Amino acid sequence: MAVRVQLVVNPDAGRYHRDKVQALRDAFRRQGAAVTLTHFGPGRQLLIEDDAQLMVVVGGDGTFRHAATTLLASGRDLPLTFYPMGTINLLQLEVERPTAPDQFAHVALSKIKAEDHVPATINRETFYACASAGPDALAVATVSTRLKSWIGRYAYLVSMLRLVQHWRRPQLTIIADGRPYHCEAVYVAKGTYFAGPYSFAPEAARTSDRLYVLALKRATRLDYWHFLRGMLRGTILADAANYIRLDCKTLDILCSDPWPVQADGDPIATLPVRIQISDKRLRFH
Repeated sequence: MAVRVQLVVNPDAGRYHRDKVQALRDAFRRQGAAVTLTHFGPGRQLLIEDDAQLMVVVGGDGTFRHAATTLLASGRDLPLTFYPMGTINLLQLEVERPTAPDQFAHVALSKIKAEDHVPATINRETFYACASAGPDALAVATVSTRLKSWIGRYAYLVSMLRLVQHWRRPQLTIIADGRPYHCEAVYVAKGTYFAGPYSFAPEAARTSDRLYVLALKRATRLDYWHFLRGMLRGTILADAANYIRLDCKTLDILCSDPWPVQADGDPIATLPVRIQISDKRLRFH
Protein backbone atom coordinates (compact mmCIF):
# COMPACT_ATOMS: atom_id res chain seq x y z
CA MET A 1 0.00 0.00 0.00
CA ALA A 2 1.36 3.42 -0.97
CA VAL A 3 2.61 5.69 1.80
CA ARG A 4 0.48 8.83 2.04
CA VAL A 5 2.76 11.89 1.99
CA GLN A 6 1.51 15.41 2.64
CA LEU A 7 3.78 18.08 1.15
CA VAL A 8 3.27 21.38 3.00
CA VAL A 9 4.41 24.64 1.35
CA ASN A 10 3.93 28.36 1.81
CA PRO A 11 3.68 29.84 -1.70
CA ASP A 12 3.95 33.36 -0.28
CA ALA A 13 7.39 32.72 1.23
CA GLY A 14 10.19 34.74 -0.34
CA ARG A 15 12.27 31.74 -1.53
CA TYR A 16 9.35 29.66 -2.85
CA HIS A 17 10.02 27.91 -6.17
CA ARG A 18 7.10 26.10 -7.80
CA ASP A 19 9.34 24.02 -10.09
CA LYS A 20 11.33 22.70 -7.12
CA VAL A 21 8.13 21.74 -5.31
CA GLN A 22 6.90 19.90 -8.39
CA ALA A 23 10.24 18.09 -8.73
CA LEU A 24 9.99 16.92 -5.12
CA ARG A 25 6.39 15.83 -5.61
CA ASP A 26 7.37 13.81 -8.68
CA ALA A 27 10.29 12.25 -6.79
CA PHE A 28 8.00 10.94 -4.04
CA ARG A 29 5.66 9.52 -6.67
CA ARG A 30 8.54 7.71 -8.34
CA GLN A 31 9.23 6.13 -4.96
CA GLY A 32 5.65 4.81 -4.95
CA ALA A 33 4.13 7.34 -2.52
CA ALA A 34 0.72 8.95 -2.85
CA VAL A 35 1.28 12.70 -2.53
CA THR A 36 -1.03 15.52 -1.44
CA LEU A 37 0.19 19.10 -1.88
CA THR A 38 -1.08 21.56 0.75
CA HIS A 39 -0.65 25.34 0.62
CA PHE A 40 -0.73 27.39 3.79
CA GLY A 41 0.47 30.78 4.98
CA PRO A 42 -1.10 34.21 5.51
CA GLY A 43 -4.85 33.75 5.21
CA ARG A 44 -4.51 29.97 4.73
CA GLN A 45 -4.94 27.60 7.66
CA LEU A 46 -2.90 24.40 7.55
CA LEU A 47 -5.21 21.38 7.47
CA ILE A 48 -3.54 18.05 8.15
CA GLU A 49 -4.89 15.23 5.98
CA ASP A 50 -6.64 12.47 7.93
CA ASP A 51 -4.83 9.72 6.05
CA ALA A 52 -1.37 11.37 5.97
CA GLN A 53 1.44 9.07 7.14
CA LEU A 54 4.33 11.51 6.65
CA MET A 55 4.38 15.31 6.59
CA VAL A 56 7.10 16.97 4.51
CA VAL A 57 7.52 20.70 5.15
CA VAL A 58 9.07 22.48 2.16
CA GLY A 59 10.51 25.90 2.92
CA GLY A 60 12.65 27.75 5.43
CA ASP A 61 12.90 27.68 9.20
CA GLY A 62 9.89 29.98 9.59
CA THR A 63 7.69 27.75 7.42
CA PHE A 64 8.84 24.73 9.40
CA ARG A 65 8.07 26.49 12.69
CA HIS A 66 4.50 27.30 11.69
CA ALA A 67 3.78 23.86 10.21
CA ALA A 68 5.35 21.92 13.08
CA THR A 69 3.48 24.04 15.63
CA THR A 70 0.20 23.24 13.89
CA LEU A 71 1.09 19.54 13.94
CA LEU A 72 1.90 19.64 17.67
CA ALA A 73 -1.36 21.44 18.42
CA SER A 74 -3.32 18.80 16.50
CA GLY A 75 -2.13 16.02 18.80
CA ARG A 76 -1.39 13.80 15.78
CA ASP A 77 1.48 11.34 16.17
CA LEU A 78 2.62 11.97 12.62
CA PRO A 79 6.29 11.79 11.54
CA LEU A 80 7.61 14.95 9.97
CA THR A 81 10.61 15.93 7.88
CA PHE A 82 11.93 19.07 6.27
CA TYR A 83 13.06 19.95 2.72
CA PRO A 84 15.06 23.21 2.68
CA MET A 85 13.90 26.04 0.46
CA GLY A 86 14.38 29.07 2.68
CA THR A 87 16.81 31.85 3.43
CA ILE A 88 19.13 30.08 5.89
CA ASN A 89 17.69 26.61 6.74
CA LEU A 90 19.24 26.00 10.17
CA LEU A 91 17.48 22.66 10.57
CA GLN A 92 18.95 21.35 7.31
CA LEU A 93 22.42 22.17 8.59
CA GLU A 94 21.80 20.02 11.63
CA VAL A 95 20.07 17.01 10.07
CA GLU A 96 22.15 16.97 6.83
CA ARG A 97 19.51 15.43 4.60
CA PRO A 98 20.26 15.15 0.84
CA THR A 99 18.69 17.92 -1.24
CA ALA A 100 18.48 16.13 -4.60
CA PRO A 101 14.73 15.36 -4.84
CA ASP A 102 15.02 11.62 -5.56
CA GLN A 103 17.60 11.05 -2.85
CA PHE A 104 15.59 13.09 -0.36
CA ALA A 105 12.39 11.16 -1.10
CA HIS A 106 14.22 7.84 -0.73
CA VAL A 107 15.66 8.81 2.67
CA ALA A 108 12.36 10.28 3.90
CA LEU A 109 10.47 7.07 3.02
CA SER A 110 13.13 4.69 4.37
CA LYS A 111 12.05 2.65 7.36
CA ILE A 112 14.36 4.42 9.75
CA LYS A 113 13.46 5.15 13.35
CA ALA A 114 12.15 8.68 13.80
CA GLU A 115 14.06 10.81 16.33
CA ASP A 116 12.34 12.95 18.94
CA HIS A 117 12.86 16.62 18.15
CA VAL A 118 12.53 18.55 21.42
CA PRO A 119 11.12 22.06 20.82
CA ALA A 120 11.01 25.00 23.19
CA THR A 121 8.48 27.75 23.76
CA ILE A 122 8.57 31.52 24.11
CA ASN A 123 5.49 32.65 26.00
CA ARG A 124 3.91 29.41 24.72
CA GLU A 125 4.89 30.11 21.08
CA THR A 126 6.96 27.18 19.86
CA PHE A 127 10.40 27.45 18.26
CA TYR A 128 12.89 24.83 17.13
CA ALA A 129 16.41 26.18 16.46
CA CYS A 130 17.40 29.43 18.19
CA ALA A 131 16.19 32.65 19.75
CA SER A 132 17.70 35.93 20.89
CA ALA A 133 17.07 39.34 22.39
CA GLY A 134 19.70 41.87 21.39
CA PRO A 135 20.91 43.84 18.36
CA ASP A 136 20.22 41.00 15.92
CA ALA A 137 16.65 40.60 17.21
CA LEU A 138 16.04 44.27 16.49
CA ALA A 139 17.54 43.76 13.02
CA VAL A 140 15.20 40.80 12.40
CA ALA A 141 12.20 42.85 13.55
CA THR A 142 13.05 45.67 11.13
CA VAL A 143 14.24 43.68 8.10
CA SER A 144 12.57 44.48 4.79
CA THR A 145 10.54 41.50 3.59
CA ARG A 146 10.81 42.76 0.01
CA LEU A 147 14.59 42.95 0.29
CA LYS A 148 14.69 39.50 1.93
CA SER A 149 12.82 37.98 -1.03
CA TRP A 150 15.31 39.65 -3.38
CA ILE A 151 18.71 39.08 -1.73
CA GLY A 152 17.92 36.43 0.90
CA ARG A 153 20.05 36.32 4.06
CA TYR A 154 21.90 39.50 3.09
CA ALA A 155 18.76 41.48 3.93
CA TYR A 156 19.56 40.83 7.60
CA LEU A 157 23.03 42.31 7.10
CA VAL A 158 21.52 45.43 5.53
CA SER A 159 19.15 45.78 8.48
CA MET A 160 22.02 45.35 10.95
CA LEU A 161 24.16 47.96 9.17
CA ARG A 162 21.32 50.44 9.55
CA LEU A 163 21.20 49.76 13.29
CA VAL A 164 24.94 50.35 13.67
CA GLN A 165 24.34 54.06 13.08
CA HIS A 166 21.84 54.24 15.96
CA TRP A 167 23.08 51.55 18.35
CA ARG A 168 20.83 50.68 21.27
CA ARG A 169 21.63 48.51 24.30
CA PRO A 170 18.71 47.04 26.25
CA GLN A 171 19.18 46.51 29.98
CA LEU A 172 18.17 42.89 30.50
CA THR A 173 17.77 40.62 33.47
CA ILE A 174 17.80 36.91 32.72
CA ILE A 175 16.71 34.30 35.23
CA ALA A 176 17.97 30.80 34.46
CA ASP A 177 16.23 28.09 36.50
CA GLY A 178 15.64 30.69 39.21
CA ARG A 179 19.10 32.35 39.23
CA PRO A 180 19.33 36.01 38.01
CA TYR A 181 22.01 37.66 35.83
CA HIS A 182 22.28 41.09 34.19
CA CYS A 183 23.21 41.53 30.54
CA GLU A 184 22.56 43.53 27.36
CA ALA A 185 22.07 40.72 24.86
CA VAL A 186 21.13 37.05 25.17
CA TYR A 187 21.24 34.12 22.76
CA VAL A 188 19.40 30.84 23.25
CA ALA A 189 20.26 27.67 21.33
CA LYS A 190 17.75 24.88 20.99
CA GLY A 191 19.56 23.47 17.98
CA THR A 192 23.21 23.61 17.03
CA TYR A 193 23.32 26.51 14.55
CA PHE A 194 22.66 30.24 14.56
CA ALA A 195 22.50 32.67 11.59
CA GLY A 196 23.92 30.05 9.21
CA PRO A 197 26.65 27.40 9.65
CA TYR A 198 27.82 29.02 12.88
CA SER A 199 27.35 28.13 16.51
CA PHE A 200 27.69 29.81 19.90
CA ALA A 201 26.71 26.57 21.65
CA PRO A 202 28.07 23.54 19.74
CA GLU A 203 26.83 21.23 22.49
CA ALA A 204 23.21 22.19 21.74
CA ALA A 205 21.06 19.81 19.70
CA ARG A 206 17.47 19.58 18.56
CA THR A 207 17.16 16.27 20.45
CA SER A 208 18.37 17.79 23.74
CA ASP A 209 15.99 18.79 26.53
CA ARG A 210 18.18 21.75 27.60
CA LEU A 211 18.42 25.39 26.57
CA TYR A 212 21.98 26.57 25.97
CA VAL A 213 22.43 30.27 26.71
CA LEU A 214 25.15 32.78 25.95
CA ALA A 215 24.64 36.32 27.29
CA LEU A 216 26.74 39.43 26.74
CA LYS A 217 27.14 41.48 29.89
CA ARG A 218 27.86 44.47 27.64
CA ALA A 219 26.73 44.79 24.03
CA THR A 220 28.55 47.81 22.66
CA ARG A 221 29.34 47.82 18.95
CA LEU A 222 32.82 46.50 19.74
CA ASP A 223 31.51 43.81 22.11
CA TYR A 224 29.04 42.65 19.49
CA TRP A 225 31.78 42.56 16.85
CA HIS A 226 33.91 40.36 19.14
CA PHE A 227 30.94 38.03 19.62
CA LEU A 228 30.31 37.76 15.87
CA ARG A 229 33.99 37.31 15.04
CA GLY A 230 34.33 34.52 17.60
CA MET A 231 31.27 32.75 16.23
CA LEU A 232 32.40 33.09 12.60
CA ARG A 233 35.87 31.77 13.48
CA GLY A 234 34.57 28.97 15.67
CA THR A 235 36.36 30.37 18.73
CA ILE A 236 33.29 31.53 20.65
CA LEU A 237 34.10 29.20 23.55
CA ALA A 238 37.44 30.88 24.20
CA ASP A 239 37.50 32.51 27.65
CA ALA A 240 35.73 35.88 27.58
CA ALA A 241 35.01 37.91 30.70
CA ASN A 242 32.04 39.52 28.94
CA TYR A 243 30.15 36.24 28.43
CA ILE A 244 27.72 34.40 30.68
CA ARG A 245 27.26 30.77 29.61
CA LEU A 246 24.42 28.70 31.01
CA ASP A 247 22.28 25.69 30.32
CA CYS A 248 18.82 25.42 31.79
CA LYS A 249 15.25 24.31 31.18
CA THR A 250 13.56 27.64 31.90
CA LEU A 251 14.83 31.13 31.09
CA ASP A 252 13.04 34.38 31.89
CA ILE A 253 14.19 37.53 30.06
CA LEU A 254 13.06 40.79 31.63
CA CYS A 255 13.36 44.36 30.38
CA SER A 256 11.65 47.66 31.13
CA ASP A 257 11.34 48.28 27.37
CA PRO A 258 9.30 46.13 24.93
CA TRP A 259 12.43 44.90 23.12
CA PRO A 260 11.78 42.40 20.29
CA VAL A 261 12.64 38.71 20.54
CA GLN A 262 13.41 36.68 17.43
CA ALA A 263 13.10 32.92 17.04
CA ASP A 264 14.14 30.85 14.02
CA GLY A 265 14.74 34.07 12.07
CA ASP A 266 11.32 35.66 12.69
CA PRO A 267 10.13 38.22 15.26
CA ILE A 268 8.04 36.21 17.70
CA ALA A 269 7.45 38.30 20.85
CA THR A 270 8.48 41.34 22.85
CA LEU A 271 10.02 41.36 26.31
CA PRO A 272 9.36 40.16 28.95
CA VAL A 273 9.27 36.49 27.93
CA ARG A 274 9.63 33.06 29.46
CA ILE A 275 11.52 30.50 27.38
CA GLN A 276 11.27 26.87 28.38
CA ILE A 277 11.56 23.35 27.09
CA SER A 278 8.26 22.14 25.69
CA ASP A 279 6.59 19.03 27.06
CA LYS A 280 5.72 18.05 23.46
CA ARG A 281 7.85 16.12 20.98
CA LEU A 282 8.03 15.88 17.20
CA ARG A 283 8.74 12.59 15.47
CA PHE A 284 11.41 13.76 13.03
CA HIS A 285 12.34 11.54 10.06
